[in-house]
Amino acid sequence: MLVIELTFPAGKYHATPWGRHVNEGVPEWPPSPYRLIRALFDAWKRKRPDWEAHRVEKLLAPLASSPPRFLLPLASVSHTRSFLSKNEEDLTQKTLIFDGFVAVSPRSGVLVAWPGLALDSAVVADLDELLSVVNYLGRSESWVSARVLTGVTDAAWN
Repeated sequence: MLVIELTFPAGKYHATPWGRHVNEGVPEWPPSPYRLIRALFDAWKRKRPDWEAHRVEKLLAPLASSPPRFLLPLASVSHTRSFLSKNEEDLTQKTLIFDGFVAVSPRSGVLVAWPGLALDSAVVADLDELLSVVNYLGRSESWVSARVLTGVTDAAWN
């Protein structure tokens, strides 16, 4: 079983679910597997551009082949409301912006698991290296620390 642990050092996860408008103030929870794969792709292109495509395909294709299970920590949904300038001459012209997020303990991890998925140790090492250079997930204020977690055989997936 492949397990990835995501922790959010700032205690917040900011991401808008697909099909929703950012100003609805509805955050995505749990993190979308597609969002995680896109973050890995971005880490490859920006931080490991010398890696050949077939090397990265060996780790992205299995992640995209089936939906994962999640073990989610206690979390709460919240938002802030800000009146931001419309960038007009009249400085009193403001727009109400909702910023939805999930608040989670910085010490609690989200486990994302693919039961039955076994990757070669070299592929797991590459995945772990790419995860180590992903610094946010969702919007840029969603700092993340991600790693492959070994030794997990089963959990109370929710």
